[in-house]
Amino acid sequence: MTKIKQSYIGEGSVFDAIKNWLMVLLTTGFVVLYGLALLGRLRPLADASMVSRLEPIIFVIIGYYFGRLPGQQNEQTLREEIGRQTQRADAAQHAKESALQTREALDEKVKNARTALAVDGAAFSTSAVGSDGLSKDRGSVTAAFNILST
Repeated sequence: MTKIKQSYIGEGSVFDAIKNWLMVLLTTGFVVLYGLALLGRLRPLADASMVSRLEPIIFVIIGYYFGRLPGQQNEQTLREEIGRQTQRADAAQHAKESALQTREALDEKVKNARTALAVDGAAFSTSAVGSDGLSKDRGSVTAAFNILST
């Protein structure tokens, strides 16, 4: 029963709007009745002692309305802000993890390229040098470029 009630009574629902309007109407009604009683327009409440007994009740109702409604609005605003901050933190965490994975992949590529070039450097010192002054063994350089381009 609680889960069903919570699903129908959600934040920003029609129920909240009806509840707020009902509170406005009740408060307005009590204020009008109190004003009429003070002016002596209501016969059952023409007695000043009766009006003085109802006065604290009316003030409590009005005070509750003006105190609780802004509190509910602040609470709803803070919940929405917490939700936004949580989403922002989740997005930042996801971006951080993605950046770390990309960095690890790039580090691995650089390591493999260095290994391929180190092999080429050793081969360059021992290989034959052509008429153009370059090593004829360029396989490891090509491998390094392939690693870096992937």
